[in-house]
Amino acid sequence: MTHRPIGESRPLNDPAARRGLALMFGLFKNYRRDAGLSIASALVWMAVVVVVPYVEKIVIDRAISGGRRELLAPLVGLLLGVGFVKALGVGGRRWFAFRLSYRAETDLRNRIFEHVQRLAFTFHDRTATGELMARSSSDLSQVRLVFAMLPITIANVAMFVIIGVVLILLDPVLGSVTVLAIPAMGVIALMYAKRVLAASFEVQQRLADMASVVEEGVSGIRVVKAFGREDLEVAKVDRVADRIYAKTMELVRERATFVPLFEVIPSLATVAVLWLGGIRVADGAMSLGDFVAFTQYLVIMVFPLRLTGWFFAELPRAAAAASRVVDLMAKAPDIDDPVSPTPLPDGGGEIRFESVAFAYPDGPIVLDGFDLTIPAGASVAVVGSTGSGKSTLAYLIPRFYDPDRGRVLLDGVDVRRVALDRLRSEVAVVFEDTFLFSSTIGENIGFGDPEASKEQIRLAARLAQAHGFICELESGYDTVVGERGLTLSGGQRQRVALARAILRDPRVLILDDATSSVDAATEAEIRSALETVMKGRTTLIIAHRTSTLKMADSVVVIENGQVLAVGSHTELLETVPRYEEILAEAVEDTDESIEGART
Repeated sequence: MTHRPIGESRPLNDPAARRGLALMFGLFKNYRRDAGLSIASALVWMAVVVVVPYVEKIVIDRAISGGRRELLAPLVGLLLGVGFVKALGVGGRRWFAFRLSYRAETDLRNRIFEHVQRLAFTFHDRTATGELMARSSSDLSQVRLVFAMLPITIANVAMFVIIGVVLILLDPVLGSVTVLAIPAMGVIALMYAKRVLAASFEVQQRLADMASVVEEGVSGIRVVKAFGREDLEVAKVDRVADRIYAKTMELVRERATFVPLFEVIPSLATVAVLWLGGIRVADGAMSLGDFVAFTQYLVIMVFPLRLTGWFFAELPRAAAAASRVVDLMAKAPDIDDPVSPTPLPDGGGEIRFESVAFAYPDGPIVLDGFDLTIPAGASVAVVGSTGSGKSTLAYLIPRFYDPDRGRVLLDGVDVRRVALDRLRSEVAVVFEDTFLFSSTIGENIGFGDPEASKEQIRLAARLAQAHGFICELESGYDTVVGERGLTLSGGQRQRVALARAILRDPRVLILDDATSSVDAATEAEIRSALETVMKGRTTLIIAHRTSTLKMADSVVVIENGQVLAVGSHTELLETVPRYEEILAEAVEDTDESIEGART
């Protein structure tokens, strides 16, 4: 991606920035009550701040210089009351502003997560997890910060206008000189915003890159340590950190140039007031009370001017962060529910592939004119060399992907015409790469059917041959597994995942190398259970182990994206040489012998 140089103007009406600002404005409207109350509280605070110097002027000019001591007590009481109202305004503004900002952040985070859940495998295949984490963490934090500061910024802008009017009314000459500081600060803030916008986009992206690198390094820590590549991972982080540092220093350079101006201009205004005001008081053109009020107003304005300048300096970065969220939310799911879903009829789970063609983005053709019918209730094993499309074939049934051409039908209905929830409730998949959530074993099994009873969960575990080892654990089904289930062995994770699929009671069961992580003894136990589970249920088995292949009614051999042969394990060994070669390749990887494959 090409970025403009840091010094080149990139205004807040840039399309990407406009998208981010539009998102923030929409959220502001969604929470208009909190927004209104926070702004109202800030305006109360602002009104009190404006009133106090004027009351002090009256105390000096009338009660002290004017000799009217009877006014001191009520005016001091008024100041105390005004201070109390000011405290209420500050408290209300902070409460409602922070509630607004955190509600907006929570809303966006929930919307991001919900949207990401709807996006298809094609999106997750090419998007790093850390990138998504950055969207819902650092990007949203930047947006929240601006939301928290927006009410007081609105009050500050209103205060500048009112104080400017008051200063001119107090003394037109001195007021005109002082008021010039306000537009000067505004011009500087806008110039600063334009210059840092491009770099702000770049910093947010680099932070996302850092999240991706760190997430991958931590998730793969076992592989990193197994190969002794800790230094390599540290070097990756160093490179990304250096890029963040370089781009952040561009922002710092701009801050170092512009932020001092936010200090200098109020100071110049103060010097001008002290010099010119002192002359006017000495000449009798201005009262002492007016002069004190002037200096008080200048003191009051210094911090809000800086704060407002800071807000406009941060606004481009927030716009950049929000635009990245908008870009993510704008990604339409490649796979979504049909507009008018077709009901899935009762049936035994017949699967039919009709002239199916499929290729991954920027990849070779995986399936090309693929035709196959799997009768309802039949069990079919799919065999092919690495990259032949075995898993892809299985993933087309629950619509993890859609074919580029052709159709996949379940009980006579094109799966693209069936509502996704309905379709996936009838298709259960046990993946080769088993994933368990960081919760109890019972909850992991119950994920297959959240309404299942404890008895049903235990029955599913028994069928998957998992009940025995679960009961041996200290807390049984209440045992909390570690991240991704890594506190369990590979075979234990596989059996828990199998129980999760069995609990779903689907009409189609897909086993994607589901017994690859278990030893021969455990596989025999699972195989015995599967024979019961598979009976009368359409089952698609992706495997190379001969013992698993023998469980299937028939075996389908895939080659060059098409069906090469169909038959029983024994028939294919005798009639299809390529089938024996594929098994030999797999046997080599699993230390089995080709003679064992023939027995």
